[in-house]
Amino acid sequence: MKEGLVMHKYAEFNEHIERLKKDEKYIQYFRNFAVENMNSNHKYVKEVFEHIYDLAKVWKYKFAEHWCLNYIGWCENFANDFLKASTTHLIANEFFEKEQDVNGIISTCNALLLDYLNLGELELAIRNGMRGIELATEINDDKSLISLLLNTAEIYVESENYDEALDLIERLRNNNYDIKSAEEVSILGVLSKCALYNNNLDEAYGYCNQVLELMEKNNDRVDIEEFMAIRAEINYKAGNCEEAVREFEEILKITEENNDSFYKIKTAIRWSKFYFNIGQYDLAKEKIFIAINDEKLPSFIKFRVQAYELLKNIYSKMGDYENAYKTFEKYDELKKEADTNHSKLCLSILKYKSATNEAKAYKSLYKKMDLISSVGRKITSSLGLKELVSLIYNEIGKVVAADVVGIGLYNKEKDKLIYETFIEKGEEVEYKELSLKDKSSLGVYCFNNKKEVVINDIVNEYWKYVDVLLRGAVETDKYPSSIIYLPVLVDDIPIAVLTVQSNTKNAYTSGDIFGLRILASYIAIAIENGKLFDEVNYFANNDMLTKILNRNKIIKEGEYILKSKIETDNEFSIIMMDIDYFKKINDTHGHHVGDVVLKAVATIAKEQLGDSGVIGRYGGEEFLIILPDFSLNNANKIGECIRRAIEKYRYPIIKDVYGKVTVSLGIYEFTKKDESLIDGLKKADKALYKAKAIGKNISVNYI
Repeated sequence: MKEGLVMHKYAEFNEHIERLKKDEKYIQYFRNFAVENMNSNHKYVKEVFEHIYDLAKVWKYKFAEHWCLNYIGWCENFANDFLKASTTHLIANEFFEKEQDVNGIISTCNALLLDYLNLGELELAIRNGMRGIELATEINDDKSLISLLLNTAEIYVESENYDEALDLIERLRNNNYDIKSAEEVSILGVLSKCALYNNNLDEAYGYCNQVLELMEKNNDRVDIEEFMAIRAEINYKAGNCEEAVREFEEILKITEENNDSFYKIKTAIRWSKFYFNIGQYDLAKEKIFIAINDEKLPSFIKFRVQAYELLKNIYSKMGDYENAYKTFEKYDELKKEADTNHSKLCLSILKYKSATNEAKAYKSLYKKMDLISSVGRKITSSLGLKELVSLIYNEIGKVVAADVVGIGLYNKEKDKLIYETFIEKGEEVEYKELSLKDKSSLGVYCFNNKKEVVINDIVNEYWKYVDVLLRGAVETDKYPSSIIYLPVLVDDIPIAVLTVQSNTKNAYTSGDIFGLRILASYIAIAIENGKLFDEVNYFANNDMLTKILNRNKIIKEGEYILKSKIETDNEFSIIMMDIDYFKKINDTHGHHVGDVVLKAVATIAKEQLGDSGVIGRYGGEEFLIILPDFSLNNANKIGECIRRAIEKYRYPIIKDVYGKVTVSLGIYEFTKKDESLIDGLKKADKALYKAKAIGKNISVNYI
């Protein structure tokens, strides 16, 4: 009964199924059916191929079975289940590799290329693209070659290797291939993105409009959202913000109508990013939450990471450091999850690659990639720039041989590259700074031009990058023979340069450069994370105005010291300090003068304390000073030093007009009876109240 129902459901294929049963090669009919119908109804195509797959297994038709898996994987890709698609395609690819079925290898390489692209695994995508291109070229399979060249060009664009993308497009254009209309759309799309990157906005706009006109002419709306988004970005860069907003609104409307979470989320992230880049952080936050609140976001690994990375940056720019820190933790969790996913993909690749010579090559290749990713994960997991520096020192040598390793960070205030990290022959080289006007520096050239420097013979190749007038002045014999400099970019803005150098000539291959590019992207993330972590960590513990500890942190410090006192019976005192007549200062001269007084009092007190104690802003104009190992008598002495120093200070009101400020202090030494910090704070506060009551500008001990 069940078999009869199935046959009835696929009655249109009964004749073709019978032919397939007699001849496995008839699977070609179903392959053509998939190509013709995938765009319009991938769900039905998948149902048909799952049925054929079951039959092929019963008939023991291995080639038909794995061609079915290939197209089932394509359907999974169309349904945005990229992880499942990649696993399905790997199984098929392993079989075709083992049987040396070149057509099958080419088709599955092309499929894996797109799976990995959508998973954000660009290095894996490119490797499959290059493998497919090589085989398609060998057997003169122009149809597959065109598709592979276009898809690989898209990956190069995604990874911001625009010159490589244009090289592939030039290869397509110069070889007189039979380019179909849909393929011309893809070519124009790549050209528009490359022109946009190079800021050729009129050219980019022209390409983009040609794409949309072709799509309308062919009644083809597949991926129309992508090209509309490119046009929106062009409008933003050209200053046509209203038109860009209209375009984004239209894209979101289309995604809602099509129930297309993939482009809805991608568009929301893009839109948010544009608002972020022009400083409209409230609108950027509003748009990013369209992506974050979409129930399908967990299905898109790379979008989740992008969304939370952007949100943490938005909160940071808005000064909302509490939410920035929380979002940073979420981003860090998702990044680690994405890294784990990468490792699983690499393990899947090894699992489904057999022990043929080709598989050995793949194993070596992916082992290298996994090493790069492993090093990258260590680098991006570092919290704070100091830890990052140490990790880069220790890890980068695992990826390429290097006698010299350096990272130059851009310092905006000084407008210089600062090499805090530079190691030569295992020894740290003296800290140095380079002006961005230094035309003899390869690092400066790399940074200013956002271009790689690749030298395998310093004497004969240095001239390519250095001003002609300086050639004679540069002593090339002082440099290693082989040198690579890579720009470290965030949103196409250079933030640092990475260099590796070897004393051996011709030390570096294109594979080394490719691996270092990937590492540079990890380093970019790590530097930004380090900056944010340092900044967020600072403001989580410090008062933004006075730059001393905030209330929460100073109380935690006090609780820690009290716990230590209870365990060791050491002396421990505190001082509550309040600025006298502070309200009058604000009311008379304004809050900006009040802020000057607060900062000055905090600075003077901190200077007087030195390493003896810690000060924090307790609230308003009140400060708490923690004095470990101080008796009441010694606490009174340092309190008096602080009071007298502040009394001598004159704060500026207007030009040549200054005011006087004083403070009152309440001092308390903890005893064995005090079980909590609050007990001591209450007593110090009572002493402070007494100081205020008897005339101010005085220290009072609680006895």
